[in-house]
Amino acid sequence: MSKLLRTFLVFGAMCVFALHSGVATANDFTVEVVVANPGDSQRSSAYWLALNRVLQREMPPGAIDEAQRKEILREPSRYVQSFRYRAFDVGRDSSRLATRQVREGEPADSVVAVTFPATLLGNIQRQFQAPVIEEVVTPGSGRILALVAVEQDTDQFLIGGTRATKFQSRMIQLGAANNMAFEFPLLDDADQALLTPSNVLFYDQAVVDAMAEKYQASGSFTGALVRLSEQSWQSDWHYRVAGAEAQTLSLTTRSLDEALLTAVTEIANMNGSTSGYLSGVGGFNRSGVAIRVENINSLSQHQQVLALLRSIESTVVTEALEPGATVFRAPDADSFSLQQRLSSQTALSPQVSSGVGQSSESLTYRLR
Repeated sequence: MSKLLRTFLVFGAMCVFALHSGVATANDFTVEVVVANPGDSQRSSAYWLALNRVLQREMPPGAIDEAQRKEILREPSRYVQSFRYRAFDVGRDSSRLATRQVREGEPADSVVAVTFPATLLGNIQRQFQAPVIEEVVTPGSGRILALVAVEQDTDQFLIGGTRATKFQSRMIQLGAANNMAFEFPLLDDADQALLTPSNVLFYDQAVVDAMAEKYQASGSFTGALVRLSEQSWQSDWHYRVAGAEAQTLSLTTRSLDEALLTAVTEIANMNGSTSGYLSGVGGFNRSGVAIRVENINSLSQHQQVLALLRSIESTVVTEALEPGATVFRAPDADSFSLQQRLSSQTALSPQVSSGVGQSSESLTYRLR
């Protein structure tokens, strides 16, 4: 892996982001791309198309060679500052950049505005021409306490202090770009006397609130990140800030960076940071069947149920967490055929449906 992919943004660039208001400035690069749906695959295609367009139009001739260009485009989400959805308007958007699916005839569903920072081109050039500069993270410098725990290959740990400073820098950068000021805990002896990875992985609200009070933070943003496979991460996020509605979000993504980018942007959208666009979670993706599963009490049980559902319907994703239940969604299925296929398994017992989902069918099960 190249130095560019290992370390992208230095602290100086991060400080520039902290001055932003949370919406794209005149100096940022924003490219709008028409997508067939607001799902992860189409959004990833939009990232690639948008970054490629910026490189074509803005990068000075000869600044990077073709091999370097391909390396940059290999993981475009690493360079994205934020993304916003809005409804597709045929009169306004018919001639816009579009994903392959739309170009090949799929109906256009929405438009995603992908924003890259004003420092993008300079940082890319410096990464190829100069030694890598390590990021510097100063805990205690923000307002929303970020408590993030990772479970990977049976190892559980908290992010903060001197651990995973690049992760911290990226999250602080994304927060600043979305009008959210994050800080990470010091994880000194006093912190570790109050907080363990399990408190975050299973969201112990009392402990989270105690940590936020200790740091005199205005609120908390917790993330429980679990590695499912080489290219799959499950993450659960909780956002609680005075004066704003509490939010929860569950994601399955291909990388940690995609989880961070999606979580921060979606939570910002839910709380109205940029009213001109709709959140992909809040405004779209309510087709298919909602599957409400009760009695899931741990992340390992969640993984077990998700794997079971995907063995029956590969498109199943985690949609939301509720008290006493987890809601999954099969966007391409119908309830009758899905219920028939689920009848052959023994881990989930069918329950009377509770009507989950505002505009689609739903099924309710209980984990035995």
